[in-house]
Amino acid sequence: MTFETMTYEVRGNVGLVTFNRPDAANAMSPLCAAEFNTLSREIEADRNVRAVVITGAGKMFCAGGDLGAFAQAGDKARSLLLEMTGDLHLALSRLARMAAPVIAAVNGTAAGAGFSLVMSCDLAVSAESAVYTMAYTKAGLSPDGSSTYYMPRKIGDRKTRELMLTNRVLSSAEALEWGGGQSGGGR
Repeated sequence: MTFETMTYEVRGNVGLVTFNRPDAANAMSPLCAAEFNTLSREIEADRNVRAVVITGAGKMFCAGGDLGAFAQAGDKARSLLLEMTGDLHLALSRLARMAAPVIAAVNGTAAGAGFSLVMSCDLAVSAESAVYTMAYTKAGLSPDGSSTYYMPRKIGDRKTRELMLTNRVLSSAEALEWGGGQSGGGR
């Protein structure tokens, strides 16, 4: 199966998902969320996949929701947002229930839905140059992408509130200290 917004391949028994919208900072568009949902069903059905790695093409992991797509939707933005978050939440829920571990390979900025995606993964490996920010309230949105479920469980309620209310930017090293994953070299 081929996708417009991501690539998928299986190497050995590892499924490699790459968000492939580098010119748009790998932002989660409605099409991207729909394709991610479809891909999550394909991955779940493949008994040969023993682990899943998710990353982004280019310099960003995922800059969150594609705010430009919502602006272009005009009066239909609310409907578009509900459809997109529905697809995203279904994909994240499906990946979380799989027996195979899901690993975020964070190669750059993970903001908004991108940060939420990282928090829903079983493990996160981060380039030293990666940064994390919730960004939702900066855009006038409430946190979603399952972050309100996963973040308090993984880093605690107070740290979660701080990130969600202040839009603080965490470096890769700070995320490691907070318990968010494993810092790596490179990039």
